[in-house]
Amino acid sequence: MSEAVSEKERLRREMLARRRALSEAERAAMRRGLTARILALPQYQAAGKILAYLALPGEADLDDLIRAALAAGKKVYVPVCLPERRMEAGQLMNMDDFVPGPFGLRDLPPGYLSTEPEELDLVLVPAVACDLSGARLGHGAGYYDRYLPRVPRDRRLAAVWDFQVVSHVPEDVFDQRMGGFITEKRTQIFAPAEGVEKV
Repeated sequence: MSEAVSEKERLRREMLARRRALSEAERAAMRRGLTARILALPQYQAAGKILAYLALPGEADLDDLIRAALAAGKKVYVPVCLPERRMEAGQLMNMDDFVPGPFGLRDLPPGYLSTEPEELDLVLVPAVACDLSGARLGHGAGYYDRYLPRVPRDRRLAAVWDFQVVSHVPEDVFDQRMGGFITEKRTQIFAPAEGVEKV
């Protein structure tokens, strides 16, 4: 096992334990803060097509944001897992019609519409951890690392709880960096030509 892999596993265990330790009241307050920050984001307000995700227990929860986006008339897509650890963006029509999916995910029923990665205006990416350079740690299956190369970096935003932002996330050559991150407490957008914008 390489040093980067063992460090990833250590960080993953630590972050998942901290997520599990959150109380329901803490998660609810953090969800409200995260939702408010995303709704205020110019990138969100300008977006017509958004890829969000349906959170696992303890994960930074976007359900309220998705409801607001649908009510605002935006086209909302969620990841659909495909064979060979690939994924695509399937259009979500409402928050009531799901079937059980892999990894305990809520999945879209058959017959959904899909869109190409290049057509998305904003991609909200789940993460176990991320750092101040845009490095992201996922669950290790590689679905997003295979999908994101077709999404411009400035459209990729990790959505995490604030404690999941760490000083350093170890990276491998295939890991895809984010264009920024958003938490319940802060927003940080990385502009490669101009430095970092903090909100």
